[in-house]
Amino acid sequence: MANMNADELALIETFPTTLRHEAETLILRQPYGSRLPVRQGETVVSDGQAIRLISRQYVVFHPTGNEVRQLMAHCLNTRHHDGHVRERHFKRLLAAGQPEFVLPFTAQLLGEYVLPIQFDVAVFFQHNAAALARFFADNPLYWQKQKDRIRSYWHCYHSRRYPDWQSYPVRLLAEKIDKEIARIVFRRPPTTNLV
Repeated sequence: MANMNADELALIETFPTTLRHEAETLILRQPYGSRLPVRQGETVVSDGQAIRLISRQYVVFHPTGNEVRQLMAHCLNTRHHDGHVRERHFKRLLAAGQPEFVLPFTAQLLGEYVLPIQFDVAVFFQHNAAALARFFADNPLYWQKQKDRIRSYWHCYHSRRYPDWQSYPVRLLAEKIDKEIARIVFRRPPTTNLV
């Protein structure tokens, strides 16, 4: 990781160690000339290892190279300071069967105030319910913080459009995620018929 500044290292560390070489390649091959600051966020567990999230970054990563690096670029762009950039790149990640490293970026978007992006998280959840629920089950304090953010942003920005908290679509999505978490966490292995 030669010739990398602290912000570039922070971007790399948002991915699991097995993908850090891919992340380094992606970042070093970007055409931007100036290095703009990255704001780091919380630490979560993803695929069994701790990673440090980034809350915001200020460049658009070009999705070039192999499929993994393209997905990584879209993930990093979901942390862009411009909501339109976040939304456009997240739409590229909505398909079923997304790799584990996409989950923390999706989880972050659920705790934001931009409704169209949160509705896209609902689409992601339809296609990747067990994976996203497992991520939140592995990070219960982070999940609680995201639910608190959902309620806070509803109160600040969306309660006029959705005056009833109980029918607020993002709250209903959080409820579905909670049910999926419960299904995964409390699932008992099937019992064999002993007759």
